[in-house]
Amino acid sequence: MQVPFAEWLPDLPDHMNPGATEAKNVFPAANSYRPFKNIAVTSSNALTARCQGGKSFKSDSGTVSIFAGDATKLYKLTSNAFVDESGGTTFSFSSESYWDFIRFGEVVIAFNGDDAPQAWTLDSSSDFAALGGSPPAFRHAAVVGNFIVTGFQAAAQNKVQWSAFNSATSWTAGTNQSDSEVLPEGGVVTGITGGQYGLIFQEDRITRMDYRGGNVVFQFRRIEENRGAVQGKNVIQVGNLVYFLSEDGFYVTDGSASKSIGANKVDRFFYNDLKSSLRERVRAAYDHENKLVMWSYPSATGTNSTTQNDKILIFHIASNRWSLVEVDHEIIMDYLSPGFTLEELDDYPASGTDDIDAITVSLDSAVFMGGLRSIGAFNTDHKLGSFGGDNLKAEIGTSEQELYPQKRSLVTHVRPIVDTTSATGSLSFRNRVADSVSTTSAASMHATGTLPFHKSARYFKFNLSIPAGTTWSDAQGIDIEAIKEGYR
Repeated sequence: MQVPFAEWLPDLPDHMNPGATEAKNVFPAANSYRPFKNIAVTSSNALTARCQGGKSFKSDSGTVSIFAGDATKLYKLTSNAFVDESGGTTFSFSSESYWDFIRFGEVVIAFNGDDAPQAWTLDSSSDFAALGGSPPAFRHAAVVGNFIVTGFQAAAQNKVQWSAFNSATSWTAGTNQSDSEVLPEGGVVTGITGGQYGLIFQEDRITRMDYRGGNVVFQFRRIEENRGAVQGKNVIQVGNLVYFLSEDGFYVTDGSASKSIGANKVDRFFYNDLKSSLRERVRAAYDHENKLVMWSYPSATGTNSTTQNDKILIFHIASNRWSLVEVDHEIIMDYLSPGFTLEELDDYPASGTDDIDAITVSLDSAVFMGGLRSIGAFNTDHKLGSFGGDNLKAEIGTSEQELYPQKRSLVTHVRPIVDTTSATGSLSFRNRVADSVSTTSAASMHATGTLPFHKSARYFKFNLSIPAGTTWSDAQGIDIEAIKEGYR
């Protein structure tokens, strides 16, 4: 009997679950799960404190710049080391707040909602400096058409304000179409996305803003009532779609209406697992290569969740399937590899010597090729890395089922359909749904490719485990060899 590893559905009971009951440290593919890698450090030095935001940009000339910020400083990655580029300013904002970055032309704007927004001109600036034109301090922003649109000011948390047309340094209302709009209902602004039109997320509402010009400038139209995004940085735009976390779960919107992607799948699991007092640390990012939307968060059971995030919930767009990763980190971020010359490889942190053979990451890795897009992460030592290390320990569990209807079964062998001989597995079993579940000890793979068992019961669930550091590509399912027994 062949049982595929179906989509992970933790919100449903194990018994007769149509999907998988566990999918840990893997990510979904079309008809399999693939390994998720640990963080491989790429910066040779650390920030001075927990990273509270970061992003990569490529200038029109093709030069990659990577920025990050902590509670007091802004940094730029230069020659594989983070350099304080705060321009003499010491920033001061909440430990649960965050830096974010947008690009307008060749200007990168850093903002945190408390301090004055900071500007950096790609390929020419030597320090961040306060953005000109007396803009407000804002927590959320996006480029909509030829405007910078901002939201959540400390004294006006439901206010949207935008710059003058095609200018990042003109913010006087009534001048060159610069203006503002107060959204009296829907709660505080919790996110903004841009493009040809803007989407304004509030706690209980989503509003679309379309450019009209003239005295109107922008037209505001509500597209969603009694649903918005929770506070944090959980809103992520992928093409014309926007994914977000609402009070009742995960959704996607096309700018006209939203639909659930987590109902009866992961919504209940996530909110039960989230450390709710720190939910503003939820942060979204997008893996372009694997088409994964990822939400990093601190879990309620994490031993260090007061100081760092420890889990990442993953959604695979192409298959609408989910998985979970457990790895301690501070944030995840959009990452463009800065590139390394042969001479700069001497300073690569995994080496620490002048010996190129001491570098543990493959020289074919995207880490060493400038401008390649992936997901970056700051580890708990405040160092930047990418998910290019060794494979994490993977765990996948099938649903609990009756192998022969109305009959007990004797399971003798299970053959994992996975391209490694290092996989081990165990059987969870019981005779009544009301019984407690028992689990066998882990069995190793024989030369025949099977895991031997000799267990009689009515209901079975198989648990696959692949050790950390194992090289493998796809886990697709299992073949079960079992003998039909009697009714009792």
